[in-house]
Amino acid sequence: MKKPAFPTAYFVGFMFAILVLILSLVNLFSGTKKISETENRELAQKPELTAEAVGNGSYAQQYQEYFNDQFVFRDSWIKLKTGFDRLLGKVEENGVYIGKSGYLIEKFDRPQQSVVNQTLKAMEKFQKSYKDIHHYVMIVPTASEILKDKLPALALTADQGSYIDQAYQTLTGAGLTTVDVESTFRKNTEQQLYYKTDHHWTTSAAYLAFQKFAELAELDTSALTYEKIPVTDQFQGTLSAKSGCRTGMKEKIDVFLPKKNENTTQEQVSSIVEYTDEQKKTGSFYNTDKLDQKNAYEVFFGGNHGLLKIKTPTTENKRLLVFKDSYANCFLPFLAPYYREIVVVDPRYYYGDIQELMDTEEINEVLYLYSADTFFADTSFAALTEE
Repeated sequence: MKKPAFPTAYFVGFMFAILVLILSLVNLFSGTKKISETENRELAQKPELTAEAVGNGSYAQQYQEYFNDQFVFRDSWIKLKTGFDRLLGKVEENGVYIGKSGYLIEKFDRPQQSVVNQTLKAMEKFQKSYKDIHHYVMIVPTASEILKDKLPALALTADQGSYIDQAYQTLTGAGLTTVDVESTFRKNTEQQLYYKTDHHWTTSAAYLAFQKFAELAELDTSALTYEKIPVTDQFQGTLSAKSGCRTGMKEKIDVFLPKKNENTTQEQVSSIVEYTDEQKKTGSFYNTDKLDQKNAYEVFFGGNHGLLKIKTPTTENKRLLVFKDSYANCFLPFLAPYYREIVVVDPRYYYGDIQELMDTEEINEVLYLYSADTFFADTSFAALTEE
């Protein structure tokens, strides 16, 4: 009697099970990573096993996130999946659109109005607490709004401009001064305003925004001009990592260095940066060590910090408090020559008493500078300023 052939399906299933077992064992002994340099974010850590966590289902959910983040060869799997998706004609990966002219553009989803209202009310309340000083607001539109012509056909993204307009209308009514950079950007689309592989604006865009702010804040910028200097041409941003696309594309990061002329004083180009949390000081806005790491955008102040202070020996006695996200990092050097002190707070990482900080540092101007993505989704400012 002829022995039946071993079914192909059984063989494939058996080999797949062996592969999963091998990968699971490798994953088990490969160690836990805290940060993904590729995606520029913290990775989920192994959750604590408790009866409560098991009972309410949170342990299973957290363990799944941990397993997904720590899975061995994760970056390679993402690239493989992305390659198959592109062959099938897919134009979006993990919330990132594969746009025209080499751009990767992060999708802007419709904000939760309750979250937006919470932030706006907190800003109104803070302004009322310090109504004798000037409050400026700059919500920076992202590439999904300014570069709509670069989006693929039928891309679904919310109308970011209308949300900015609504927020500005509310804040203007509350007595804050809003800085409209959207119209400025639309007049300067011949410049590269955003990186192609990253979600940040370029230093050129930040300088355009500064000029608009300087006009409203009545800063005399006539004594300073700048030279644009490239500091790397090997930058690959977080959108490339997040989507798995354009992984071979490298970009340039520029810094703007002040040029001295007959009207420029030494004080206008000399500043001391104090990193309060790290208890260190430096005479530069730039951390060039970051240029050799994955997220080279952190060349500006070494990335995000809960609190830092910029002190400039100018004759001006103005002291500015900046509430910000990472968009502000390449913007801050333009402000330095015009303020004796700039206190920079990232509410996502700062846990101090903001009222005490205002009084101690004798703040007489406030600037809220956020990308639209952060402004409409983050509630940390409201949490920071609540009593």
